[in-house]
Amino acid sequence: MAIRTITESDISGKPDAATVSFAIGDTWYEIDLTSEEQADLEQALATYVAKGRKAQRVVTPPKHEWPETTPDERIKVREWAQANGYEVSEFGRIPKRVTAAYHEAHAVS
Repeated sequence: MAIRTITESDISGKPDAATVSFAIGDTWYEIDLTSEEQADLEQALATYVAKGRKAQRVVTPPKHEWPETTPDERIKVREWAQANGYEVSEFGRIPKRVTAAYHEAHAVS
């Protein structure tokens, strides 16, 4: 058994549309258009495309944040936090406000 997906135009509701992506400012948009509607969009933007330039794709490297505490210190912070009414998970990142409260309670600078 085959499953067929039909994409309808967001403008006219006609079948056999395709998704078109475009951006204005810092916001990207997607719209499903028939080939005729896509041609209309391209014609409407033709003056701007002709005078514009392709933007450089900016790839930002992923941030790698390393904790400033040792595993033993994090165990102590979690134990203190749980004993003092803070909600902390058993694993993962300890909220900065919890770490700050621990440091304040223990006069750690």
